Amino acid sequence: MSSDEDQEDPERARFIIMPEGETFDGQERVMSRAAYELQVLATGHSASCGHPGFVPDEYLEHLDGLAIETTITAVELCTIGMWERVNSGYRVLDWEAVEICLDQIRRIRGEDPQALAWERDREAQVHAQMAKPMVVTPPCAVCQAPSARIELVAPGELPAGWEQWDSRRRGSFLLHHEPERWLLIVKGVATENGYGGDPIDASRAGQIAIVFRPPLSFAQVHNAGFYDDAGFCQDCDAPYCYRHWHVSEGGCGHCPRGHGKSLDPHWS
Repeated sequence: MSSDEDQEDPERARFIIMPEGETFDGQERVMSRAAYELQVLATGHSASCGHPGFVPDEYLEHLDGLAIETTITAVELCTIGMWERVNSGYRVLDWEAVEICLDQIRRIRGEDPQALAWERDREAQVHAQMAKPMVVTPPCAVCQAPSARIELVAPGELPAGWEQWDSRRRGSFLLHHEPERWLLIVKGVATENGYGGDPIDASRAGQIAIVFRPPLSFAQVHNAGFYDDAGFCQDCDAPYCYRHWHVSEGGCGHCPRGHGKSLDPHWS
């Protein structure tokens, strides 16, 4: 609790009390002012830089360089259930706060075309720095079979499993491949872009790499922009494979709990 002096001067309050009616999950929380300020600052940064809800370690190291304490406050935010540790950073669990920041960013960008262009350039630069080769296969929540397969191939590199490809497949790939660009190979629930994949720029590769950092969730994966959200059901917040989506001939599916979803853009 804060002291009487702190209560008389709210600006100096050392602790922030968030009643259950003001939190994303209905749980009352008490946190230090430093933790609250880091939550606000980092959530806004994640939204403005195109990786909403993800706070990279590099960003916290940057704040440390500005004499802003982050190590203890990040641990505090994890302890009280506001953040959770993920690969190379933290995930903000308060998605209501993330959405508020995103709405603010959209409003600002919509009002100022020059600011929009600047933010897009900045976002592209941040994403490009986060690009890295990867293969992600979210496991079906029922049978553990892959719900989808997403692969990023770096410029000048070859796809995973290249040694197992036959000569005809290799020849076709090399004939159409653009070795100076990143390559995205996707096999979704009901559709795919082929083993040749699609060439993409480093910014797009970085965006995909960011949202597919574990642990995965629908809200996070949805930001990748894939039509089928890599097999994730929005209502279940879980991925399902082709079999457990019960895909119809028209490309629509229903998860084991009966939630519907269009999974093939060719039928939309």
